[in-house]
Amino acid sequence: MARTFILCAALLSAAAASAEIVIAQVSPTKGPLAVTAVGNHDGARAYIESVNAQGGVNGQKIRFVHEDDQYKPEETVRLVELVAARDKPLAFVNLFGSANVLALQSAKVFDRVKVPAIGATPGAEGMRKPGSPWIFHTHAGDQAQIRHILRHLSTLGISRIALAYQDNPMGKSGLGHFNEAVAELKLEVRGRVAVPPVGEQLAATAKKLQETGAQAYVMVLVRNSGAALVRDVRAAGDRTPMYAMSYVPAEAILEKAPLESAVGVGVAQVMPNAGADKTLLAREFRAAMRRYVPNAEPSNPHLTGYVAARVAVEAIRRAGPSPTPEKVMAAMRQVRLDLGGLPQDFSDGQNVGTQWVDIGVVDRRGQLMY
Repeated sequence: MARTFILCAALLSAAAASAEIVIAQVSPTKGPLAVTAVGNHDGARAYIESVNAQGGVNGQKIRFVHEDDQYKPEETVRLVELVAARDKPLAFVNLFGSANVLALQSAKVFDRVKVPAIGATPGAEGMRKPGSPWIFHTHAGDQAQIRHILRHLSTLGISRIALAYQDNPMGKSGLGHFNEAVAELKLEVRGRVAVPPVGEQLAATAKKLQETGAQAYVMVLVRNSGAALVRDVRAAGDRTPMYAMSYVPAEAILEKAPLESAVGVGVAQVMPNAGADKTLLAREFRAAMRRYVPNAEPSNPHLTGYVAARVAVEAIRRAGPSPTPEKVMAAMRQVRLDLGGLPQDFSDGQNVGTQWVDIGVVDRRGQLMY
């Protein structure tokens, strides 16, 4: 009897050790904004594959599940519920799209499926305040980015500002934070120009900005719109300094504009420089990308996904040898660590792990310098 019990216990222990655990992502794979979501996915995959190569988490390999929501909020809601029921993930990573995340929150999807989601783009504050207790944000939000840009301009002695903002939930939220910050810093707003969602023909917007006579333009825009606006402003011969949110990487600008148009554009950053080995986090990330996503040039969207996956895996590890979504959720509330250049602190009831922001400037190599 005792030997049988010991044998059964050993078999159960071996089965538990060999069982896989699931991390899931629901995000778009096509369309003008999908390149960022795909970058998030590939960065997360690079980290997950590196963990699996070392034996997994507590002896269990990770299966990374992905479903394409086509950037449609109703599909995001449907697919999160489907994946939660079908695949039983311990966590979701890298939610994508302000309207998509707000739809999840409005429908109280995570309250029903009871699976934590770690990482979300963009950083619209409506996704964070009040947000959802099940959604954890691993990079600074739009409010922190906008305030950092405006403080930087104020420090430089630039006081006359014009804003181009996306006519979507992210942009409208950013407009509110812009208005609050310029009032606090006593900056003069020369114009506020709305840009259609994912708009790319922005010569008229560029003309409106130039007519304001502002000393600098701030862009609260998504990737393709921000890059298109840089192109169209510079094509009009306007050399006014331009500052974008982190959603507009240097490579996106260079896809639409010549190098001489991109040089000098400032971009708020919520991740350490993915293109340089300046931090331990960047070095480990770049090594994982070289091994597991060798055909991609490491970028900050990749690093954003890598960080979210790394935090998720840390919480799963802390949840112990028999993790459940509820245990992972509880473990997230104890996560407090430095990833090697980027702090993450979700203790004390926080759902935003960091407020770290920097500003990169596009240099003559077409890369961000910071």
